Amino acid sequence: MIKGDDTVGDFQRFVTDVSTRLSTMSKGELFVVGDGLDRDSLWLTFLESFPAGTNLRFRERSEYDCSTCRGFVKNFGNVVEIHDGRVRTVWSGVSANDPVFSVVAAAMDEFVGSLPLSTVFRSTEAQYGTKTTRTLRDGQVEVWHHLHGRVEKRHHVTDVGAARGAFEAAVQVFQRGVAELTQQALDTVVDLIDDNALYRGAEHRRAVTDFRSLRNGWAQAADGRAFVFAHAMDPAARLRNTVIGTLVQDLSAGVDLEQAVRSFEAKVAPQNYQRPRALITPAMVKAAMKTIDELGIEESLQRRFARLSDVSVTNVLWVDNDTQSRMKDGIEGLLMKAATTGSAGPRPGDAKPEEIPVVAFMKDVLPGAATIDLWVANSHEPHFVSLTTGRHPAAPRLFNWDNDFGWSYNGNVADSIKEKVKRAGGNVTGKLRVSLSWFNHDDLDLHVYEPNGDHIWYQDKRNKLDVDMNAGGPFSREPVENVTWTRNIADGEYRIEVNQFSKRESTQVGFVIETESNGRIEHYSHEKAVGHKETVEVGRMTVAGEVITAFRPGRDMRAGSAGKDLWGITTEQFVPVSTLMYSPNHFDDNEVGNRHYFFILKGCVNDQPTRGIYNEFLRGDLQPHRKVFEVLGDRTKCEPTANQLSGLGFSSTVRSSVVAKVTMTSGRRRLISIQF
Repeated sequence: MIKGDDTVGDFQRFVTDVSTRLSTMSKGELFVVGDGLDRDSLWLTFLESFPAGTNLRFRERSEYDCSTCRGFVKNFGNVVEIHDGRVRTVWSGVSANDPVFSVVAAAMDEFVGSLPLSTVFRSTEAQYGTKTTRTLRDGQVEVWHHLHGRVEKRHHVTDVGAARGAFEAAVQVFQRGVAELTQQALDTVVDLIDDNALYRGAEHRRAVTDFRSLRNGWAQAADGRAFVFAHAMDPAARLRNTVIGTLVQDLSAGVDLEQAVRSFEAKVAPQNYQRPRALITPAMVKAAMKTIDELGIEESLQRRFARLSDVSVTNVLWVDNDTQSRMKDGIEGLLMKAATTGSAGPRPGDAKPEEIPVVAFMKDVLPGAATIDLWVANSHEPHFVSLTTGRHPAAPRLFNWDNDFGWSYNGNVADSIKEKVKRAGGNVTGKLRVSLSWFNHDDLDLHVYEPNGDHIWYQDKRNKLDVDMNAGGPFSREPVENVTWTRNIADGEYRIEVNQFSKRESTQVGFVIETESNGRIEHYSHEKAVGHKETVEVGRMTVAGEVITAFRPGRDMRAGSAGKDLWGITTEQFVPVSTLMYSPNHFDDNEVGNRHYFFILKGCVNDQPTRGIYNEFLRGDLQPHRKVFEVLGDRTKCEPTANQLSGLGFSSTVRSSVVAKVTMTSGRRRLISIQF
């Protein structure tokens, strides 16, 4: 304190400046620094900051030293504001031209400014200190001036601890958000929203973009912690703890885009929601196109159905006489003898065919074959396959083998239900198998009742049920369940049911049951939606000697026994083979992945646009962009042509069979069950 007539520095001006400064600061948010600091150190710093000779200590009292001023300094002395991203104290710029108090203010500003930000300022008191006090001395009234100040009502609370706790929690959320949520993840989510690829994404766009702006500001701030304190209470700062924030978190942590979006959709989307298309973002497209441009493979993306004239004679295992002249490179080296054309011949059920492994068939039968006819059963529908190639023969290859040919099975899939089961970890090598396949996020369950009454299902798998999908996330749109018997298969009647445990969608409904025994695969389909908790009787299967001898489908099941038109041919009859070849990954000297055997059928024409690009075919340097190539494969399908190479395909790693009627060059006819 000081008397009103003191001439050593202008204390009254200093008091007014400090009070005005505090009042101006309190119109915005206030913070405190060095909250754990001994408050007496503030007061001692204040007293010791006076220039020598200006704070004279008298016997009865010291100038500027009273309990009123001490209370102000201890309670308001470490209050700060954050202005233009920088911390400014209540002493900043005070009494700049005063020879004494400019020094005091600068010393306090330096000391307080060196202390770390602690928390938000809240107080139960709106005011500390009083403007003046009066004393009577030697009959004279003396007026003493004091440091004093008042803050706006917004800083005055009854529960300081609760207010500070809420602020500190907000700081922690924002600090973790800017540190953990990456710019790339934020950009990806905005791209998904703008591309309408995220369920109800538009309502979250502002939250994401506002946080992205905050994060950019934080990254450029001279004082990151000051920036966090200044913006911690902004609604956008809480993004990390919101539902859209969980998606950004997952992407920032490196979670696969599809998986991260599925997790988000599980939180916000209705059970029957189906995302309309594959997920790619402009950033992903830009990165992929950069690679495509660098590798010079843009022309390679243009695909079409392959023709017979595209295929080299060296890559054909067998060709009939009518086809030879249309082969690329002519017929040199084939040494085919004149063919003898026979009649359609018997159905395979009318005579027991010879069972010959495909390797033995290729070695011992094929060289002497004049004509080959395949019995195309309804169960072979998943085996329908088309050969594809690039539109520009000189363009660089896309695939992991030294040619530009690819293939696509019926339904634009690479393999059958059996292959799906295999990929899911199921056993497809047992003596008897029943598999369930469906096409959406529903949770269908396969139930099999054995002749002795044993019930095989997800709660009692009996070491036979080995795949159970869509029971919980992540959900698949190619789910399967599988029951396999490897030994001790009881004779008798097996009852098969499918139960809808959890209905989640109303699109792509229905299911297919696949049975296999003794190399024979049959399909039974249910084309209607299965209601929640509904049970469908698939059928009753009779087994004798570890072989399915009969199958009685349920009321709503469609068996694959009646012939139907597929790709220009009629099933359940013999169809002539024009060409037999390996899959392109085994052309020439390539031995990349599983070998497939392609029987190109006369008159077989795939009438649907067909994928020419599959991610599993791509060469290694294109794999990082598989999401984009997944979409490219869907958007750049081969348009149907009349002179395509289509027929039946069989994988060397999947047990299957097909009956062939072979007329040898000697005139002998053989009925052979080719075993794969």
